[in-house]
Amino acid sequence: MAKLNFEHDGAKYAVKGEWDGNTFTAQAFKGKKEASDPFSITKEAKGDMADDAELEAVVMNSAKDDVIAGNGVSEAE
Repeated sequence: MAKLNFEHDGAKYAVKGEWDGNTFTAQAFKGKKEASDPFSITKEAKGDMADDAELEAVVMNSAKDDVIAGNGVSEAE
């Protein structure tokens, strides 16, 4: 499991991510409460693709940026 800790507006957050097969998914949390939507990327079976660490960084930073932008968790309608 990958983890990225950061602070925003005086609050502490953690982005947690993990691989499930060829898909890496990450989501930000404030304590145990979801603070962002989940973000994912799937590796292609063929072709040029960034390495795993680069893919993880993109997804982890997307979840972090979601918190910083103030988007939070989407509500189902």
